[in-house]
Amino acid sequence: MEKIAVALEIGPSRRVFAQALDWIGWCRAAKDEEATLHQLVIAGPRYAPVAARADLPFTIPASFEAFEVVERVPGNATTDFGAPAVLLVADQQPLSESDIERLTSLLTACWSTFDDVFLSIPAELRGKKPERGRSPDAMRLHLLEADLMHLSGLGPAYRKPDPTRIAEQEAEVREHILAALRAAPAGEEPVPRRKSGFVWTPRFVARRSAWHALDHAWELQGRLGK
Repeated sequence: MEKIAVALEIGPSRRVFAQALDWIGWCRAAKDEEATLHQLVIAGPRYAPVAARADLPFTIPASFEAFEVVERVPGNATTDFGAPAVLLVADQQPLSESDIERLTSLLTACWSTFDDVFLSIPAELRGKKPERGRSPDAMRLHLLEADLMHLSGLGPAYRKPDPTRIAEQEAEVREHILAALRAAPAGEEPVPRRKSGFVWTPRFVARRSAWHALDHAWELQGRLGK
């Protein structure tokens, strides 16, 4: 069986962030490489419905031996916090038309997964803050703010979200991100952009937005006991 390519981002405090390169959004972080790969295995069954939404065949790994670590990069304080922070070599490779189609399909599936979990929560409970973390409403606003930052990595100037127009802005920013990804010149090496403390390429934008949506979707599912 062909192994699943994984990249590891290693923070200065040795916290490790693992991501499956061909499956954006399938990411986990832990205290060391082995623990991180085990967490990635544990997340496999949760990721399977995302791949199904994107209409892509996906095999849930039985163990971390299904993975092949193809890249290790030094991270930073954001890595230690548990979020992707730096470009991978893979992020800087030219995109083919099939790469772009796959990225947009998986990214849309990650966003839709968060939407479904959010909408499964009764409206009267979405503003309720738990003992730890954000309320579902605050989480949705946080995701919108982050995606406006992600979009800025593709060119447009960053603008703060308007809390009174969340649904409208959410649809707009997603549409603009997808349009920018589809407009990426196929076969050409991307030109990285430095904005908001990150260095961006189209692939990095897609995988960071996908991770963020799924990470919070899975956080909400955990609260709901799903």
